[in-house]
Amino acid sequence: MTVQTSFPEEPSVHEDAEVEAPAADSIRRMQELIRGMAVTQMIAAACEVGLPDAVAGDGTSLTSLSERLKVDADVLTRLARALSSHGIFEVEADGGIRHNEASRLLRTTTAGPSLHWAARFWAMPGIWRSWGALGHCVVTGEEAFSHVNAQDFFSYMNGSPEEEALYQRYMASGYPGRYAAIADVLTVAPGERVIDVGGGTGSLARAILERNPDAHAVVYDQASVISAGPGASGNDRLSTQEGSFFDEVPPGGDVYVLSWILHDWPDEKAESILRNCRKAMDAGARLVVVDRVLQEAPQECDPLDLVLDLQMLVLHGGRERTLDDFERLLKAAGFSAPQVLSARPEFSVIQTRAV
Repeated sequence: MTVQTSFPEEPSVHEDAEVEAPAADSIRRMQELIRGMAVTQMIAAACEVGLPDAVAGDGTSLTSLSERLKVDADVLTRLARALSSHGIFEVEADGGIRHNEASRLLRTTTAGPSLHWAARFWAMPGIWRSWGALGHCVVTGEEAFSHVNAQDFFSYMNGSPEEEALYQRYMASGYPGRYAAIADVLTVAPGERVIDVGGGTGSLARAILERNPDAHAVVYDQASVISAGPGASGNDRLSTQEGSFFDEVPPGGDVYVLSWILHDWPDEKAESILRNCRKAMDAGARLVVVDRVLQEAPQECDPLDLVLDLQMLVLHGGRERTLDDFERLLKAAGFSAPQVLSARPEFSVIQTRAV
């Protein structure tokens, strides 16, 4: 489908006279927002050529860095200068470059949190093309990814090893300590069985078992995902099972976990996942949902949450949800009203029971 572009009519002289001229600061701010796509690519390009990891702690010459990184010296200098004007790196007039607080976040070797893989993921071809088709989403209500990439997100990743590798690194580094933070708020009784639905390579299941030495866990995901992980070797309390949560979910669990699963899907598919979980559960069994929880009023939301809400739409046709949204979905699938166990800026942990 082609999105038709239309332009508003020019305002009349009378209308112009009544409108106060915008302040210079407002014009500058809007210019910066419009050009935000350029900053994204600048950061990603610096990460791609290895600039953040190459800069020494006490400063380095950009000329010597260009030789070491085997890149064009003039363009590297211009890129570094542009990044420094946005507060990323400190670049001197003589071509020296040093790290600052922002640029250190782009290293892969940092002991703390790294945004290196996030920067590269948001600028990689499949994602970039999809955001370029946001207008398609607005007009049709459909996702953009399959519209511009001719296949859905997960199929595309399976066929694009380099982008898949970036995606997996981004997922692994996105929120350091997230698995521990989730496991810390879950209560699992001795002998209980945890089913991590869509559990990926099992990082969350392992964190739960570390804190609950008498529990057992099953990681349930597609064969291609499970085979990419370490499996259950070395832990007799952990097992894996292959399958799709759109077909069925393993029965017999006491606690079922959906960690960053539901936001990938529109309501009808999210409800289908929940119904399959409910079919596998005995009455009273617990379901734990980990996702962002939006506030009802946009001014009370972190702006990043609302950008990520559109990211879910662009990539999957999914969405971030309010607590009322979750309650509605859960009730329709046969669950009790959700209880928030933990609320953090990046995610909330919600618990409900099969009724």
